Amino acid sequence: MTPPQAPQSAPAVVEVVLHPGPLRTDWCHACKADTRITADLVLLTPGGLSTVGALSWCEVCEDPDCPLPQRRINGG
Repeated sequence: MTPPQAPQSAPAVVEVVLHPGPLRTDWCHACKADTRITADLVLLTPGGLSTVGALSWCEVCEDPDCPLPQRRINGG
């Protein structure tokens, strides 16, 4: 006969929050201008604060309302 097992407790719920850090401008290698916006992604947990990555977006190259025309060198 096996001894009875202790009841399993429910897993603890931990709240984490992801925030973008301060924005800064950066050099865009595609359009050769200082038009890229970069922000570090900051994760806030009960254990502390961590930088988990970065997010970048170029206001010229990646504008969905006004896409750049295709260049002949890219399109053949």
